[in-house]
Formats: sequence, structure tokens, C-alpha cells
Amino acid sequence: MANSSAETAVREYLVALKDPSALRDDSTLTDLRTQLDEATDTISRLELRQRIMDVESPSLQRYEEAFVTHAKAWADERQITVKAFAAEGVQPSVLRRAGFAVAGRARGTGRSSSRTGPARTRVTTQEVRSGIGKKPFTVKQLQESSGASPAVVRKVVQDELAEGRLTEAGKDPDHRGPGRAPVLYKRAG
Repeated sequence: MANSSAETAVREYLVALKDPSALRDDSTLTDLRTQLDEATDTISRLELRQRIMDVESPSLQRYEEAFVTHAKAWADERQITVKAFAAEGVQPSVLRRAGFAVAGRARGTGRSSSRTGPARTRVTTQEVRSGIGKKPFTVKQLQESSGASPAVVRKVVQDELAEGRLTEAGKDPDHRGPGRAPVLYKRAG
């Protein structure tokens, strides 16, 4: 794989971690919907519906596999450390699969008794909820302000949306960089 393709694999995985919908291909989605509207064969319609669902919610697994295949060589060439990937939200298990030497225990091993720093404190969903202010925010902003993991923040946002306490406020107009702008959320009412 050429360096630009390896970089694309790394970039797309990191974008997918932050906002999987940012990698959705809207032009393909429009084409598929048009084909569905015109299709008369029931099996063709069924297959088109499945393809639409796949494009609407891109699988993180596809991006993760490309990352695992290419990240180590790309990072070695660029002198990117495991800590940098971890700070961007890449899980230790994914880094291990990619060939990185990750500090800490691997699945199935005992706990290490020699910690070099203080234990990271767990941020609860209630603490994340209490950190939701009156101003619109992105998942990444709430994660940074609360110190919670991406998974905890996404769970809180999903729960709050389901309960009607949050609403989507559109895309972030200040977004710069690759991929789609992240969704802004705000308190309902």
C-alpha cells in the first residue's frame, strides 16, 4: 500500500472513532435512493435497502481493519508514538493488533503491580450529564471537558437524546479539517 493510502487508512479510522457518520458517502446514498425509487423487483429493492443502511451507518470494523494493517509501518515512518494514538481514542487492543507495543496488560493476563503513575479515575455517566452546559457542544468537546472516555460520552448523549433532554443543533459551523463536521447537541427546551 502506498504511503498516501496508509495515511488514508489511519485518517479514516481516527475520523470514524470521533464521528462515524462523517465518513458516509452522501452522493452514493443519493444514487442508491434513486435506484430504490425506480426499482420494481422485490429482491433488488431488498438489496438496495441493505446497501442504503450500510452506507448510512458505515462499519467501524472496515476502517479498523485497514488501520490495523497499515498503522504500525506508517507510524514508524512518521515517528508517531502509541501515546499519540491513545490520546486520539484508539483502544489498546486495536493498537496491539496493529503491532504496537502497548504498556499495560493484554487480555487474559494478570494485573501489573508496578504502576508508574496514579490510577486513572473513572468518570461516571452522571458526572458527564452534569457537565452538559447551556451552550451547544460536540461529543468531542464534552469528552474533553468531562475527562470521560469516548464510549461513556456517546452513551450519555444517546441516552439524553432518547429521553428528549438533548436535541441535535445541526453541524458544527466552526469545523476545520478532514471529514464531515461533527453534530452539535444542545439542551432541549
